[in-house]
This record gives sequence, structure tokens and C-alpha cells, in this order.
Amino acid sequence: MVLVRHFFYFIICQCVCTTSAYAFDIIAHRGAPGYLPEHTLASTTLAFTQLPDYIEQDVVISKDGVAVVLHDIHLETVTNVEEVYPERARSDGRWYVLDFTYDELKRLQVHERTDDVGNRVFSQRYQGKHGDFHIAPLSTHIELIQQLNHTFYAQVGFYVEIKSPAWHRAQGVDISATVLDVLHQHNLTAENAKLYVQCFDFMELKRLRESFHFKGKLIQLIGENHWGESTTDFDYLLTKPGLDELARYVDGIGPWLPQVIDKENNRPAALQKWVAYAKQVKLLIHPYTFRMDALPGDITAEELLTLLTEPNGVDGLFTDQVPPVKQYLSH
Repeated sequence: MVLVRHFFYFIICQCVCTTSAYAFDIIAHRGAPGYLPEHTLASTTLAFTQLPDYIEQDVVISKDGVAVVLHDIHLETVTNVEEVYPERARSDGRWYVLDFTYDELKRLQVHERTDDVGNRVFSQRYQGKHGDFHIAPLSTHIELIQQLNHTFYAQVGFYVEIKSPAWHRAQGVDISATVLDVLHQHNLTAENAKLYVQCFDFMELKRLRESFHFKGKLIQLIGENHWGESTTDFDYLLTKPGLDELARYVDGIGPWLPQVIDKENNRPAALQKWVAYAKQVKLLIHPYTFRMDALPGDITAEELLTLLTEPNGVDGLFTDQVPPVKQYLSH
């Protein structure tokens, strides 16, 4: 039995340690949400078995100061909070993580993402009705990945997003200080740690460099100005002066995938012109999000991946489904 067990571990470790020949980072977006509810420990564990380069952790803060992994500052689109705490919504009709202690958050069941009227965003994803999925702290997610790395001699990294720092500060909470404290506890603040910290708020990323003296890798997320993710002018950041300014503070950018692709007037798809300049000023480019069940426009998955991974393409990709990206890169 001992020999069988060691042989089993040998096979797993060989699979885990196999890496692509491409210098291209695969980032498991919110764990493995193409297969299990996002940001749960089950989703993170499944993502690890798919062997990405990084697994993403979006972070918000609970009422008692716990950094928890969740994509939004509110709860109703991914949990049953409205059933468990029907009277705890704010005046805008939303339930906010910051209004609940972690012990209260643990009572919630996490489900597949729904829109503002309760319809499933991705209708063909996880169909189970009785799954036991919960919100967990950032520290628990980190420990899980670190222990799996140790067990299987792997090097899956961390990709942490600081969510809505200005909103948290307006509520009296310094989310960046809390997140950095957790990262420090897990020895992830060193310059060479396999970690990226990302944020939509450029002023917050500058604050991490200048006030917190953070030496690790920073990624500026790029959205559309009308999304209201922060007061950052994303249109400006994708100009040459904007990219020059970014290069003084961050290691790379995470643009929305449609911002990367130039496909107009039935012309063959190409990369936007700003991509070449971003690479010229040595900014990494990690677009979000490749989804087999939500491809942008009328481009096929293979066409999109071919375009992104061409010699002058991007440096990595967030994806809800790691296996098809890994399969493409193995060709």
C-alpha cells in the first residue's frame, strides 16, 4: 500500500509540475466558476487541480474586520442573504458584506451568480440544488493553496484584488491595510512572492507604493468609466501619457477583454494599438475574462486565443475555464 500511495503521489506531482512552454500566465478567475460557484473553497480547490499559474481572490471586509473572498461589496447576487437576513438590507435594497460579522456571513449559502432580478447570469453552469458552499476568509484561501502547493510540490500563485477601497474608507475601513496584514502573515509581501495585487483604483495603487511601501507586483485593472468602479479615468490610462504614468507605479494592467480586441467593419480581429505601446513601456497585460460560454462578439474561442497569444500579444489571461486555455497552449 505504501508503494501504491507513493506512486499515486508521483503521478499527481508530475501532472501538477507540468508547465506550458509558453511564457503566458493562466489566471483562474474567481477560482473555477465555470464549474462550481465562484470564490468558494470548493471552487478554489477545483481551480488548483486544473493547474493555473495563479488563482484570483477578490477581497472585501466584514463588519468585524475580517478580509473575506467575495467579488462584490454586496451579497444578494451570490448568496441567500435575503432569506437568512431579510431585514438587514440598506435603504438601497442591497445587503452589504460590511454590515455582517464573519460569523453571520458563515450562515449564508453561496449559489451561482444571479442578476439584479434573480436570473442566473450563466444558465448552463452548476445546476446543483443542495451544494454546501460558503464565504471564507482570505487567510483560509491562502492557507488552502499554500498547503496544496506543499503537498503536490506546485507553485500556484495568488492574484488578490482590493475591492472598492474608496468606498470602504468612506465607511471607516482601510481595506488595503487589512489585506496587506493578511498577506504579511502568510509571507506574501516580499518582492519575489508569487503574488499580484490588483485594483481598479489608481490612487490606491499609488498609495500602496508610496504610503505602504509595498514592493510586490501591482496590476491596474482597467474598466469602462461608466461602470463607476472608481474615480480613475480609464480612458486616459489607455493613452500613451496614461500608460507612461502607470509604468512608474505598477507592473502591469488588467484590461477588460473587449478593450483589447479591435474588431470593426467586418475586418479580421486584431489587437488594439495601445497594446504595443504598453509592452514598449514594459507593462504586463492580463485581460479579463475568457469565458467559453460568453465570448466577446462573433469571434471563436480558438480565434481569440490565437490573437491573444501571438508573439506580440498579451502576457496572460483571466479565465473562468482553465482547461480549454491549457489545452490550446499545449498545441
